Amino acid sequence: MSDHENRNKFNDQADIRRLEDFLTGRYVDKSEALDILSTMNVNWTRRQIDWTAEPDAQGNRRWPWFLDDKGILRIDEGFIHQQFESKQLAALEAWKASLQKE
Repeated sequence: MSDHENRNKFNDQADIRRLEDFLTGRYVDKSEALDILSTMNVNWTRRQIDWTAEPDAQGNRRWPWFLDDKGILRIDEGFIHQQFESKQLAALEAWKASLQKE
């Protein structure tokens, strides 16, 4: 899936409401985001986390980072968890479907 398609998958209000269910209200900076990922055994580099925050040609970021009142980029930690938990759930569903075919 391209970055553009990935960004657009949250366009409808129902998808946004489902995403809001994961938000915790605890906002973290890039360094803390890397720490959260490492607790999930996702060992990203600083460059990879920077990539999620870089604006594209239209000014959209790949993940929903925002600038706080001190000018520090922040993101809700629940969003980070949701990104990888949803991928894990999709993998489990695909695995269960493959077992049913046998």
